[in-house]
Amino acid sequence: MIVEKATIIFIAVVLVILLSIRYIKRYAPENLVIIPLTTFFSCMYIFFTINGIYIPILIQTLIFVFAIILPINAVILQYNNIVLTRKILYYKMKYAYFSKEYEKTISYIEKLVSHEGRKREYLYILGQCYKNLNDFINARDSFALAIELDKNDYKSYYELGLILDETNKKETALAMFNRAIKIKPDFYEAHEALGICLTRQGKFNEAVSVYKKALEKFTNSYELYYNIAIIEMELGDYDSAKEAFENAGRIKPDLYTAFYNLGDINYLKGDLDGAIEEYRKILNSGVYGKKAYYKIAIVYATKKEYEKAMSSLEYAIELDPKYIESAKEEYIFKPMESLIQKYLHDKEILKIKEKDRRNYMKDKFKLFRKKDDVDVTQIDYSKDYSKVKDNNENLEVIKNA
Repeated sequence: MIVEKATIIFIAVVLVILLSIRYIKRYAPENLVIIPLTTFFSCMYIFFTINGIYIPILIQTLIFVFAIILPINAVILQYNNIVLTRKILYYKMKYAYFSKEYEKTISYIEKLVSHEGRKREYLYILGQCYKNLNDFINARDSFALAIELDKNDYKSYYELGLILDETNKKETALAMFNRAIKIKPDFYEAHEALGICLTRQGKFNEAVSVYKKALEKFTNSYELYYNIAIIEMELGDYDSAKEAFENAGRIKPDLYTAFYNLGDINYLKGDLDGAIEEYRKILNSGVYGKKAYYKIAIVYATKKEYEKAMSSLEYAIELDPKYIESAKEEYIFKPMESLIQKYLHDKEILKIKEKDRRNYMKDKFKLFRKKDDVDVTQIDYSKDYSKVKDNNENLEVIKNA
């Protein structure tokens, strides 16, 4: 018990001494409050201890807080050069940045820099803020200053490269990306950005080399395979493009664009069954499903399997009516023109019948109207019934069908 009390008194005395030294060597005005409080409660504890007086719980709590906890925290902050107000400002800046309040973040950074000077972290975040505000000049300068403070700041090299690429300073951008990769070889974003930058300059073979080298580190990157495939298609190397698309699709089974392009490649190479197989893989896609049905229709028409072609074309038209016009202009569908016109005619009849079914007033007065008997089966489907609305006589025939 005596040892415990002696330890508490010793700690309190040491803390007072440390705070006093800090105040003398480096001005710390808050110690003018902390030292008297610590001394007062330490003396109170010594007095109670020497006289064997019972210390109430409330007094014990106050002694513990002001003689031990408060001075310990003050010593830790002061001897680690942590100014509490600046630390609060720092966290406010970080919160504003993650909340995407970029102008407020800039304001906080300016205050921090005025107190602490330039730091790489502050300048990097400042650059990101300016970038998100589309102020590329200040963003560029911020990242450049961050690099001056830390030559190994690969993130600032990368961001500076992106800005230089956007502002059409391609060669300097390439140097920034290469520098970022040299500092951090497994920096995926820099590898991809380097390839994209080369592609934009028309340096396709160099871009492919960059992507293939990156694949040595990132073997499961479907984006790298996909980028290679697109470039190989541009270069006319369909075999290499096909292989790259297949790898991308293997890694990411729902990469519909890869299968769509594989279908196109197989079609161009004359592998019609292979093209149909690839297009069928994307029929469930909300975006590419209708395109796939239309492409399948083209392939079947090429194979002269017109019934299957018409079936696929109907699906495409149902999903997107614009394919009606596309089908009329597609040369490969010329031999099945009568099938298309029959489908459009039947579709128009169904539309009018559906409209009549909803017209309850028409049903109510049906007995007072004369009905003509028309045999719809005798209509010549080789005619262009897509213009039936413009022909009053044919319209009457259809309405009464």
